[in-house]
Amino acid sequence: MDVILNNIGLLLTAIGGTGFFTFLFTKGKYKVDVLQAKENAETTAIDNDVKLSSHYKEILDDLKQRYESRFNEYDAMMQRKVNLLEEENKLKDRKIKLQQIEIAELKRENRQLKANAKASIT
Repeated sequence: MDVILNNIGLLLTAIGGTGFFTFLFTKGKYKVDVLQAKENAETTAIDNDVKLSSHYKEILDDLKQRYESRFNEYDAMMQRKVNLLEEENKLKDRKIKLQQIEIAELKRENRQLKANAKASIT
């Protein structure tokens, strides 16, 4: 029984010692791997930020073009509206002049009728 316990103790010591020595030797390698992974993560984050900023720049450039396009459309529409209102004012001015001419003719006709009525009464 002592032999078995002794062998088990030796086995555990060998496994533990091997694990300890493995840990000591690979500890530096793990530090390097962690530093490389951290550096890769930072590089990837920087690349993503650069790509994102260029994407935002494209969006803003497109926004400027769309704004200018919409503004030009709006400006053209307002110019057409102004032209339409100016034409409408011209038509109303012509209509007023025609009505003034008609009023003058009706007044002249009214004076003639009054003069004829007075002449027929006397």
